[in-house]
Amino acid sequence: MTKAMAALLTAAALLAALQGCASPPRPHPASDCGPGATCGAVRVPLDRSDPSAGTVGIGYTLVRHLDDSRPAQGTIVPDPGGPGASVTAALTMYATGYRDLLRTHDLLLVDPRGTGVSGPLRCRAVSGTTTASPKAEIVRAIGACGRELGDRSRHHTTEAAADDIDAVRAHLGIDRLDLLGQSYGTYLMTVYAQRHPEHVRSIVLSGAYPLRPDPWGRPGVQALRRAVEALCDRSRGACEGRAVLADLATVAARLRSRPVALDGGGALDEAALARLVYTVASDDPELFGRLPAMLHRAAAGETGPLAALAARTREEGVRDGEEFSVALFASVVCHDYPTPWKAGTPIRERAARYKALLAGLDPADFRPFSPRAWASAVPDRGDVCADWPGDARTPSARRLPDVPVLVVSGEFDLNTPVEEGRSAARRYPTAEVVTVPNSGHVPESGGSAASCVIALQARFIRTGRLTGAACLGAVPAVPVERL
Repeated sequence: MTKAMAALLTAAALLAALQGCASPPRPHPASDCGPGATCGAVRVPLDRSDPSAGTVGIGYTLVRHLDDSRPAQGTIVPDPGGPGASVTAALTMYATGYRDLLRTHDLLLVDPRGTGVSGPLRCRAVSGTTTASPKAEIVRAIGACGRELGDRSRHHTTEAAADDIDAVRAHLGIDRLDLLGQSYGTYLMTVYAQRHPEHVRSIVLSGAYPLRPDPWGRPGVQALRRAVEALCDRSRGACEGRAVLADLATVAARLRSRPVALDGGGALDEAALARLVYTVASDDPELFGRLPAMLHRAAAGETGPLAALAARTREEGVRDGEEFSVALFASVVCHDYPTPWKAGTPIRERAARYKALLAGLDPADFRPFSPRAWASAVPDRGDVCADWPGDARTPSARRLPDVPVLVVSGEFDLNTPVEEGRSAARRYPTAEVVTVPNSGHVPESGGSAASCVIALQARFIRTGRLTGAACLGAVPAVPVERL
């Protein structure tokens, strides 16, 4: 989930209050919660293979299309990602950003189990941890959370969340859905499409990645090299890509052996630098344009600006709360994503196995960073689940429906890079693929490309065809601070 999306989530109460649904209730059956809106919850089995395990309430908000003179042309089901983000909390983001499309289409917001109003999952162990915390702290907190949750965690997976969406669909009597997945939402919507293909009308995936992502995050660092070159090629001489990457390699090597203390605690070491670059390129194009100058000064020994930015970025990670569940993030990542070690490896042996696997990686794949630093930078890859009790069970690949599919990737996104978006698109019988220039993760969530991308997505949902892509050529280059 991008910082821009997180900011919009915090504003959700504004439109919700206008709609009369500021705090979606939990009743069953559903109740009216304002003009054109229905809020409710559906009880579903906690474990569909074991009825004795109990049930969980899946909360939803259905906003009817604005033009009530004719039937809805479809029902959009979005998910902003995470994993761990509440969908109902994102009402403002979708109802304002896609307002024109919602004249003709209903909007159905379903909180995945463990988030929002769907039995939020909480762990004391992760209450002080953010997605920007040092990796070792995240690993310890996630392991403690898994022990705290115990058997409950195995019921909180992507496949269970996908089946919950279908339970709400069936409860409301809706035949087919227009799926709109962003970031982790692309993963969830792909799993839904596999499990319930007959109920899918169209699919839009923004910031997509495959069901078996590389546990080392190599596509992201490949995207970094490409993004730096593209940034500088359009900078009108403000920077040169190879020189920026050389500065980055110099600073990374220096910080590997001599970290710099940060104001407020912690240190800027090589892994923290990799995390900083990963975050800035993906989430903040303006700061990405300032990075070459900061790196050049740091390579010459002036690390102050870079350290200040690292301290600021560390404070801006997504925290556990009503709109985001770190416990659900942990449960999904550690159940669904592949790990570097083999299934069945005992917890006590994972650290040693991970170290051995790191030593066997080709450093050239991770330049300008070391493999250890880059794997530590990506919050949901590497050894994040080293202390988690249990093994991953990645959702099995199944046949996907032959429906209109649009895959959108930001050119500078290192989180879910273009390379992973193309890999995700190849799983579908047919898919249109769009790369948004000069943009990061989920480009419709903010920035100069947002209105163009939303218009593209809306037309695709309406017609099943990609049209009007010429607006992408007008997305301005990111301003680059001169060295």
